[in-house]
Amino acid sequence: MATVRSRTEALDSLAVSTWRHMKQRIADQVFNEVVFFAYLKSKGRLQTYQGGKYIETPVSYAENDTVGWISEQDAVNINDIDPLTTAEYDWRYLVASVTRSQIEEQKNRGKMQIINLLKHKMEVAQNSLVKEIESRLYASADTNSKMMEGLQHLVRDDPTTSTTVGKINQSTYSWWRNKTLNYGAASNGFGDDAIAAANVFGAAHASGPDKGIVALRETKDNCSKSLGNERPDIILTDYNIYRAYNASIDDHLRIITQKVGDLSFQTLTFEGLPILPSDNCPQDTTSSLTTGTFSSSNPGSRVYMLDTDHIYAYYDPGMYFDMTEWKPVPNQLKRAAQIVTAMNMIACSRRSSAVIYNCFTST
Repeated sequence: MATVRSRTEALDSLAVSTWRHMKQRIADQVFNEVVFFAYLKSKGRLQTYQGGKYIETPVSYAENDTVGWISEQDAVNINDIDPLTTAEYDWRYLVASVTRSQIEEQKNRGKMQIINLLKHKMEVAQNSLVKEIESRLYASADTNSKMMEGLQHLVRDDPTTSTTVGKINQSTYSWWRNKTLNYGAASNGFGDDAIAAANVFGAAHASGPDKGIVALRETKDNCSKSLGNERPDIILTDYNIYRAYNASIDDHLRIITQKVGDLSFQTLTFEGLPILPSDNCPQDTTSSLTTGTFSSSNPGSRVYMLDTDHIYAYYDPGMYFDMTEWKPVPNQLKRAAQIVTAMNMIACSRRSSAVIYNCFTST
């Protein structure tokens, strides 16, 4: 005799079925709406990685020293070299809960009403996932080792401290260090440790162009000294820096239409590198700064120059925006399910990416 499902079981099944129909579209939208991830995706840097304890990626740290010129009588150098090592990144798990109550179900008894209710809840979850991923993109290292690696960890303000990135200690290996420039340091000749109009990002520089452009140029050139063709291809920053740069080149604007997957938008460029601003990038937020000092409430603005040939976002297709079973919520007239993704952002080379930090844009 066939078992007749209860209404709760039928609604559980309907919710799972609804999610399966929405899953790929929502997954695509989550990464498309975070423009940097859409950029990675357009370059083939949003990739699958199936299972394993870690996300492992090969790292090239040396050149082939057998390359050289010889004469007819010379012996050929056949020294065996191993220029590769492996970086290991932990999986991180992004989760969003979706709940529904018996009261909601009672008020939405028609099948299409229930489906529309479920779609609404799942779209709210989608928007929250987008917000969390973009926020985490610019975040610092997670001391609890639960969250996705952020740019402040992969491209560090101080790449010489005893810190492991991908389980490789950057203080031990110079080839595992990103480039960096402290805009606010007097030794660099930009901020001069003085929060003053003469030193803001966009102020005149002794060499001619404004200080911000000189800082960008020096940092880009420094990144391009790496092995082979490693160099930055995109700039991420906040809107304060973006506007300051816009104002400084107003007489000869360099605007391009950037194509990212199916998206197209106009943006400024610096020496061919598109500049993508974000409200989530740390930024200078006050004019009442102590000279040369930034704090957690005002970390100063940052400019990230990234080589996305060596930055990837990996996800496990076996746990990619998958919905768990619906479970009762104790002592409530509710049931809940979770949408879970196993992923992380990793770097397989850091020396051709950089950060300019402690930038100030107002006085």
